[in-house]
Amino acid sequence: MLPPHIGGIETALTTLFAELPEFQFTVLTAQPPSDALANLGPNVRIVHIPLEAFADVVVRRLLPRKHAGIRHVITFPIHEWARRSAASRLAPEIVHMHSYAMFRRYAGMATRHPDWPLGVFLDWLRDFGQYPEPFLFTDHSLFAGPPELFHRVRNGLLLERLREVVCVERSGLENVERFAREAGLPIRARWIPNPVDVALFRPAPLPSSDRVVIGYAARYEKEGFHEVLTLMEHAPDWVEFRLALAGSPEERVSAAAILQGAPAHVEWNVPNAQMARFYHSIHLLVDPFAFGAPRTACESLACGRIVVRLRRDRVSEDLPSSLSPVADANDPASFYQLLERLRRTPQLERMGLAARDYAEETYSAKRVAEKYRAVYAEVARPSEV
Repeated sequence: MLPPHIGGIETALTTLFAELPEFQFTVLTAQPPSDALANLGPNVRIVHIPLEAFADVVVRRLLPRKHAGIRHVITFPIHEWARRSAASRLAPEIVHMHSYAMFRRYAGMATRHPDWPLGVFLDWLRDFGQYPEPFLFTDHSLFAGPPELFHRVRNGLLLERLREVVCVERSGLENVERFAREAGLPIRARWIPNPVDVALFRPAPLPSSDRVVIGYAARYEKEGFHEVLTLMEHAPDWVEFRLALAGSPEERVSAAAILQGAPAHVEWNVPNAQMARFYHSIHLLVDPFAFGAPRTACESLACGRIVVRLRRDRVSEDLPSSLSPVADANDPASFYQLLERLRRTPQLERMGLAARDYAEETYSAKRVAEKYRAVYAEVARPSEV
């Protein structure tokens, strides 16, 4: 995860750990020790696996910076081997893996290069029997999206070896259950959304500015950033943008050149504990997500800010349209007509109150923690023969 440890999965995990103090978690990570990891709480122990970092240093000497993606492809299997060895030594009561996105990279390589001997390697990557049982997998949107996307990225290869699955998006659950039925596999799947600390992300009055302040929060390299740029290029004088971007020093330089002269204020690598301040400074959030509910969208709702989706062709199944209206970034005129209607009525404030209620009901960390307590009890219970 990027410093200062603001990744979505990591934020979801740390929020969950805090709500489950009766469980002892041991986190296996390639990250070097840091204050952010050290302050996770007394029920969390960090086991640092430095082998991947060491391998990365060696590979860096062989490959220039522009090949960063290739370096990760080379070093990830080393880390995965070390992680399996460390988990076996710990002999935990439950192994809980959160996402496995790198598997898609190798599965994609095997599809594009069928003549390469990748089959044996893929079988090793999905051999979760090398981990102690029971083994629980949370997908963090890995299985979500339309069915054609689910199959295109070869999710079935991964699911064939899984039996206990948690999906954070409803479409992920539907895809997993459909695959299990068609393949005749005994996969137990559940829907549990990512948790939001609703005590940290509290509602606040809308900004008193005469302008409508539009927020956008994401990694800089995210595809949808260009759609937000399109809106900026056509922004009327009663609109301004506030961006919370995550990125490397090189990406900050790139963004500065692209955003020069744009009606936008940018903050970089905002720690999650400070994101509530960002949401309080805007009237609404925009996001080009195509399915599910990104963490930033859930946090925004908890702060009483609606989320405008920017893709009409693909509508999220996880957010009600009353709290997340859909606009088209390629039609800025209609987008700003929508904002004009919202800003001239009390509707934006009413929708914000409803957004908070929905976030408390759906994403509250306490509710999510209760669901995980039940799952842990189910998974740990010996199966009846």
